[in-house]
Amino acid sequence: MNTRILIVLALIIAGIAGWFFQQQGEVTPPVSIGAAEVDYEATDIQAVQTNEQGETEYELNAESLTHDPSTNQDVMSGIVMNWEPAAEQLYRIQSGTATINQETGDLHLYGGFSLASENQAKTTDKGEKIAPITVTGKALKGNTKSRQVYREQPVQVVQGNNRFEAATMKANLETGEYEFGKVAVLFTPSERKDKALF
Repeated sequence: MNTRILIVLALIIAGIAGWFFQQQGEVTPPVSIGAAEVDYEATDIQAVQTNEQGETEYELNAESLTHDPSTNQDVMSGIVMNWEPAAEQLYRIQSGTATINQETGDLHLYGGFSLASENQAKTTDKGEKIAPITVTGKALKGNTKSRQVYREQPVQVVQGNNRFEAATMKANLETGEYEFGKVAVLFTPSERKDKALF
């Protein structure tokens, strides 16, 4: 083949390629990567929070933790928390996911939760042992500094053999006082047995 034909052919191909790329418009700028929304992550968390006197306030175990600096919240999954807001009050909290703000103390449990009192030594005025209370539901809000929790959606409550459902709940975990709204109880009386009097 003649060299001139090859050169002309190469120029025609270069001209077509140049025209094709010119028709494509501007090349988009490269993708810019912004700041991450998470500044640290950890797994298999075991943490202890103390109060101003150095006494343990709560112990926390979690499968994973991420911290969001824009909201200053820790987001944890698979948590188990032993919370002792007062000397006589001990609670075990379990939840699928939780967010906590270390500065404000705001706590939000979701993905299912269980709040169980672990007070084994409590008794009534008559000396009878008080059964621990277990509250379960879908989500729970509270504050670790005020030591209060609340729920505006239905919760299930179990205390010994007693079970009921409440539309709302508020609890002061420091004093152990609970307030339930719109309580629904299923009462099943024992079977009646007639006996002859004579």
